[in-house]
Amino acid sequence: MILEKLRTPNGKKFLLCAMVIFVIALAVVGRATFGGVVSEYNLPYSEWTTSMFVLQGAMVMVYSTIFTVLFSIPLGFLLLGSDDSRTH
Repeated sequence: MILEKLRTPNGKKFLLCAMVIFVIALAVVGRATFGGVVSEYNLPYSEWTTSMFVLQGAMVMVYSTIFTVLFSIPLGFLLLGSDDSRTH
């Protein structure tokens, strides 16, 4: 049932909106996370170890995914909701 709804024009709009939200979340969270470490600890990227990049990148992915899911819930109701046009 969900896959059928995602194949409709509104489903494709929903997927596109979700991807846009994910890209925006990646940019914002990535800048805040990586930039926060650099500014807070005065630690330039040249002094970072590989594990620091991996851990910060994993944190960015987790938070971006969570923000995408949270912001996609209202879009799901709007774009994938029932097609009933009944008024109560």
